Amino acid sequence: MWAPSTEDNYFASMDTAKNIVHLMPSVEMMVTFAGGGPNDMMRSKKACLLYAEKVDYKELIQLRLAEKCDQRHMYIATVDSVSFQELKQDQGLNVTFAGFMENVVRMLKDCHASKLELCLTATDVAEQQRKFKLQFVEVRPFKNLVHLCLPCRAAPLHTVLFYINSMLDAANKRSYMLEQNTQQMQLELNSQRAHIEQLGGDCNQLRSTLAENARQLSEKHALELQQMQDKMCKLNEQRSSDLERNRRTIAGLQSQLDRAMLDKADLKTIQEQTEKRNQNLNEELSCCKSRMCSLKEQNDKLQGELTDAKKHERKLEYKIEDLKQHTAELQEHIQKGNKEKANIAAELEAEKKILHTKRQALEMASDEIGKANQIILKQNQELLIQKRTIAWRTEVALQQEKAIKEKEKLLRLREEELKHAQETNKQLREEIPQQLQSMRNFAQGLEQKYTNR
Repeated sequence: MWAPSTEDNYFASMDTAKNIVHLMPSVEMMVTFAGGGPNDMMRSKKACLLYAEKVDYKELIQLRLAEKCDQRHMYIATVDSVSFQELKQDQGLNVTFAGFMENVVRMLKDCHASKLELCLTATDVAEQQRKFKLQFVEVRPFKNLVHLCLPCRAAPLHTVLFYINSMLDAANKRSYMLEQNTQQMQLELNSQRAHIEQLGGDCNQLRSTLAENARQLSEKHALELQQMQDKMCKLNEQRSSDLERNRRTIAGLQSQLDRAMLDKADLKTIQEQTEKRNQNLNEELSCCKSRMCSLKEQNDKLQGELTDAKKHERKLEYKIEDLKQHTAELQEHIQKGNKEKANIAAELEAEKKILHTKRQALEMASDEIGKANQIILKQNQELLIQKRTIAWRTEVALQQEKAIKEKEKLLRLREEELKHAQETNKQLREEIPQQLQSMRNFAQGLEQKYTNR
């Protein structure tokens, strides 16, 4: 079951190093070492470095264990296609070589995660240091289960020397890179020292500039504060005078408004009286109209009687000879009728004059009502103008109060900015020396570190 020595040496050659592929990164894990005899109960656990490699274009895999404390003790398990077929027959494996590599990598990860245990057991008591079995063991309470057993042997001296030399080369490369990094760090340290000195000069200059700026800002803010206080005093005086003037104006407008309301009430009473008078005149006019109708009816009756009388007179002309005796009576009757007619006509004329005078009085009353309405409209217009003036003046007073409040807010903001600038100056005075001291301590620490090296 052992692979040929040429296969073992294939991995320890500089010619084939380009074709070697790492199946997983090198890991540190605990490996159990056991003796080969049936009664040998000596078991010990050691920390080992595990390397899993394969050849890119061949069916060849190698597991390499090296003790961490002494890497001269190295153990190699190499499996090629021939030995894999023997493993399949002896241990009943049901996978291809690719599946075998995947399962080996998975079991190695389980060993690193402490799910499985890696055990190295000597197979030949006479040659304990040469031939071993590498077992993947699952620890169980009743009996341990061996998942896979690979033949393993101690690495020959030239293989150990090859890997030690490769580790030394890698260490030399790392030391060379560290030396270059050290030189670069030294150059950076020198540049940082120069930069620190420059920063110290800049800090001194900034300190003097900051003090000068603080002094100028304090003087400027004091002057602006004095100006703002003077402006506030003036604004307060102007505000008090404007408020007093507005109060007087409002009082005058209120008195005018009261007078206008009284005038309005008087005009309203006058209007009601004129309406009542107009209503009385309308009633009298309706009475006169009814009387005129009755007079017209009486006149019509008299006209009818007059026509009847004329007819009767015509009839009596034929009987004049018989009625001469009644002529005087009839003449008297006619004279009485004429007198009554004249009286009725005089009464009608007097009624017409009375009606004319009542019409004139009614027209005068309507004129007075129109004039009163015009006076009421003028008073209403003046009242609206006074109300608008009052609203405008109150709005002006409110705007002035709003402007005063905005000036007060601006003054508070200026005072807060002044306090913030003073606090910032104070913090800068405290922080700049601390930063300089920390930079000096950092530079001294770097100098001590590299001088000690």
